[in-house]
Amino acid sequence: MLMYLYVSSEFSHDRFHVNADRIYRVNQTFIWGEGNKNQFSSTGPGVSFALEAEIPEAEQIVRINTPGDFLMSYINSAKGIKSFDQSKVLAADSNFFQVFTFPLLKGNPQTALRYPQTMVMTESTAKKYFGDEDPMGKMVRVGDGNQQQNYEVTGIAKDIPDNSYIQFDVMMSMTSFPIVKRVSWSWIWTQVETFMLLKPGFSEQQVRARLTNIPKTYAAPSIKSAMNMTYDEYIKSGREWNLYLQALTDIHLPKVFVYNRLNDAGNIKIVYALIAAGIVMVLLSCINFMNLSTSQYVRKAKETSLRKLLGSGSNQLRGKFIVEAFLFCCISLVIGICVTQLVLPSFNLITGKALQFNLFGDWKVLTALASLLMIMSLLSGSYPAIFLSAFSPVEALKGKLKSGKEGRTLRSSMVVFQFTISMVLIILTGVVSQQLRYVAEKDLGFERENLLQIDHTEWAKGKEAFVDAITRTPGVVSASWTTSVPPRVWGGDSFRAKESDKTIPINFAKADENYLPTLGVSLKVGRNFSKDIRGDSARVILNETAVQALGWKVDESVLGKKIVYPGENNMELEVIGVTNNYHFWQLNSPIEPMAVFHYKSGVYDSDKKYVVLRLKSQSSKELQGTIESLKVKWKQFTEDKPFEFSFVDQNFANAFKSAQEFGNSLTILSGFAIIIAALGLLGMTIYMLEQRTKEIGIRKVSGASVPSLVMLVSRDYSKLIIIAFVLSAPLAYWVVQQWLKEFEYRIAPSPLIFISVGVGTLLIAVLITSYHSIKAAMRNPVDVLRDE
Repeated sequence: MLMYLYVSSEFSHDRFHVNADRIYRVNQTFIWGEGNKNQFSSTGPGVSFALEAEIPEAEQIVRINTPGDFLMSYINSAKGIKSFDQSKVLAADSNFFQVFTFPLLKGNPQTALRYPQTMVMTESTAKKYFGDEDPMGKMVRVGDGNQQQNYEVTGIAKDIPDNSYIQFDVMMSMTSFPIVKRVSWSWIWTQVETFMLLKPGFSEQQVRARLTNIPKTYAAPSIKSAMNMTYDEYIKSGREWNLYLQALTDIHLPKVFVYNRLNDAGNIKIVYALIAAGIVMVLLSCINFMNLSTSQYVRKAKETSLRKLLGSGSNQLRGKFIVEAFLFCCISLVIGICVTQLVLPSFNLITGKALQFNLFGDWKVLTALASLLMIMSLLSGSYPAIFLSAFSPVEALKGKLKSGKEGRTLRSSMVVFQFTISMVLIILTGVVSQQLRYVAEKDLGFERENLLQIDHTEWAKGKEAFVDAITRTPGVVSASWTTSVPPRVWGGDSFRAKESDKTIPINFAKADENYLPTLGVSLKVGRNFSKDIRGDSARVILNETAVQALGWKVDESVLGKKIVYPGENNMELEVIGVTNNYHFWQLNSPIEPMAVFHYKSGVYDSDKKYVVLRLKSQSSKELQGTIESLKVKWKQFTEDKPFEFSFVDQNFANAFKSAQEFGNSLTILSGFAIIIAALGLLGMTIYMLEQRTKEIGIRKVSGASVPSLVMLVSRDYSKLIIIAFVLSAPLAYWVVQQWLKEFEYRIAPSPLIFISVGVGTLLIAVLITSYHSIKAAMRNPVDVLRDE
């Protein structure tokens, strides 16, 4: 049930939209990386106009922008000012609520986003600002200082469900941002996601064919303007620019990797693995029931023989065993429902989900449980039913019933299957844990620990004084003013070497002279920015990858060379240093070209600013004191604006949230699997001892010791465990290799994990069999052999 709820939640994403089967997102080639063939969900505003002109199958096209977080305030004469650092803010075209099914509790979906300076809030967000007041028509102040604007609340949407890729608390009208209109021609300003609603009756294959030639026709002006080359020259240089169609319902569990803009995606391979694991768990349970039923076949055989002699037919007998299995499953179902309700909160905490178990409110759950009940009853009852109704009643009543070689082979195969699957799950759990530990500890090229990021420092009055005050705070080692902090470096544009016409995409941050020392990034060549050198505002520091992409050598010869920022002024920036490569994005991306410009540089940047600061190593109590001191300094420079911060190492860890959830789920599954397999082995041991009781008695009379008898019993099952390990090791290796392909930087699975699992499983098997084996060996041979 837990696996069903988890998997069902993953597959339910974005299927609640009325037109979900006709909504597609238009992705493009990732143009900001050299040789990176992955898809990119961010497109320029100009893509939508090209689609309108070239795709007659499109009923509506809508763009969604991520303008960032804003300071938002509501002034109430009675209650004063309520201010929040509002996150989950998006902007969209006016037809957004006509394409997507986000029901409005108040407002008109056709006009709510039609005009500039209008917004739609979710129900809980409106409650936060306005309490019990009617929010419609209320004015909210957005921004700070000279950037303030008043927005009218024109709609209230129901709170966005967790299984939606598009998550927002506030949706603003796209017309509120003049820059979008100003760069409406651009394919380079990749700041929007573009969605298309197809007309009924048209297939995505028709649209895919039309997308092929659109970039050549419409992207060429952007390429010429930004990169100073024609489209053909761009393609001849070895790069691509393609458009792709991705179904809305595939975004959360994509078939290929896509860099998303609005939200993170899940992993379809993980979901398939959990489905397979859930099915295997059911099979293991059914096998156990078969083994436990057949282990008592002598007693049941005599009972069944009497029924046969009294006139019961084979079908009646088979039905009896199926009904017995059905009753066991019904009892298990009731217990399972109760346990699910009890452990679900803990399961949600471990996996990071918000799953709900509504037995009678969801017909899918009822259908799944009813189907599972019938399947498990038939599977677990079928073998005992056939086996115990097929023998001779006369032989059974004489006590001469034999299990037969076929029965022993089948039961041994079941044990091997159970432990093979269990060991695969445990090995996979170990490798997942090892990989996640590796990415958590991997050298990023800078020191991620004790780095804290303060958001929205553009609100601070006097940036240099603010940074100086932060630096002098007890517990702070250094601080830097910047436009980006790893792993959230969003700045990027095309640049070229002065002596070349070829432009390349380079990601960048603008920062002061403390940026690289605060991060702990080392210089390979040259120097850092200096506060005493005014000319540094026209200089740049590159990483090794950027230098190589520009066609230069990573040595002293690069110093003094210039890169050109194409545009109206063709700004030239002199290279004064080269850093060692460091990870400024998440670890699931390769290191791309990166530049650091002086914060006074004329290179374009966003309105959002940050301060990154390095803290001293300190206890939790001391850290809390440092943060409280930072809040005091924040208030001095920003008055009553909200203080928001995060730790850089945690921001990196969030990239592998789905993998961490998978690892936690796998740990639970593998634990259950080994318990079930152990129970199966226990049943088989009891069965075998019942069959070999007289043999053990005879061996004991003949002088066999208790340890030798225990070894005799354990030897057979040890062989089965070894066979299971031989089968599981290559299968587990193949599975983990498929999973590790999701990571740009990955481990080589340690042989120690495989060996530990094999030896550990063997020890568990020996412990399980030892108790009953010793008990059987200690019995008085007289009690066993008196019938002979």
